[in-house]
Amino acid sequence: MFTFGIEIETSGQNITEIKNALRHNEINGCIVKPDGTPSVDCEIVLPPLPVCDFSFDYIKKVCRVLESIGCRINRQCGLHVHISNAQSLRTNATDLASRSIQYTQRTGRFIGGSEFFGDPIDAIAVKDIMVRYANAQPIINSMFPSSRTSNRYCNVMRTNRLETARTIEQLRDATTGKFSVINLNHWRNGTIEFRQASGTIDATKIINWVMFLINLVEHTINNRIEIGQSSETILTPDQLFRSGSRIGLIYSMCRSNGGCDVHDLMNATGTTAINIRARVSEIRARLSDGAVVTHTMQANGNSYGDGQHLARYEILSEYQTQSTGARLLPDNRLGLASVWSGLSDELFEWWQNRIVELSRL
Repeated sequence: MFTFGIEIETSGQNITEIKNALRHNEINGCIVKPDGTPSVDCEIVLPPLPVCDFSFDYIKKVCRVLESIGCRINRQCGLHVHISNAQSLRTNATDLASRSIQYTQRTGRFIGGSEFFGDPIDAIAVKDIMVRYANAQPIINSMFPSSRTSNRYCNVMRTNRLETARTIEQLRDATTGKFSVINLNHWRNGTIEFRQASGTIDATKIINWVMFLINLVEHTINNRIEIGQSSETILTPDQLFRSGSRIGLIYSMCRSNGGCDVHDLMNATGTTAINIRARVSEIRARLSDGAVVTHTMQANGNSYGDGQHLARYEILSEYQTQSTGARLLPDNRLGLASVWSGLSDELFEWWQNRIVELSRL
């Protein structure tokens, strides 16, 4: 099972008042801290929780307290949900939730590491989650107020970069960093952050969004991915960069039969050999090592004394990869890509009614 954590942004009460109210109601494990967003007074961060009634009751208690002391939500408030990037090794969800709350209360930190979680999911699985989300962006926009569409704190993903991404680093480059609908900056801390939800202290809205995201992740893992030896033919795009840019010209010149030598690239772009090598390294990072071939001076029939500019770079139009890891299931076994796939009828109906309700505003 995957765990989730939520960050609730509110206005109307200060940090001290919220801490006192949670303490008075014997609610442990919440971290209350300032938020850098204008018009947002504070952020209440809950510890990692698994999907279970115990966790949901905990969220409901927190929301009741926030509402009772006059916390409010404005257009600047968001709700950020972190989904663990690895499945928990614990099988008792109630016990895990209780341990997590106690650990955060005691240490001010969150549970993590090999004691609680297995290995992180593969980049192929993360990409599938991100692609499914990106393809459903208009649907997800309709699930929230218009203030959460193209919001500068939750920008949409760069689909052109997402198409060619193969690693977590490349997938991160397909986002706008921290302020993206899906934020991978917390990957090393063990989570994938989803930032598009509007702020709320309505426990039902929070839980239903969490369940939507958990289902999004679990459907990919359970119905669209398998582990095994795979060989894949990768096609490189005609162009990865802005038309007219130096790196775009280097990409075009190298993506030809036999590639292009450094001397010609220097003449065409007006830059040094060091700069050419740096741009080629950037291209390699955006594609993969297998996509870019370096033909050395010696391979070109020259000697070591002939100068580094006689090296040649070639970007292959297609290349083969061999890997042991996650891969998409073949088409005859591949689960549906829809973000609604696997969602319960009850939750599906709730979201459809929510979409209709928001469309009338």
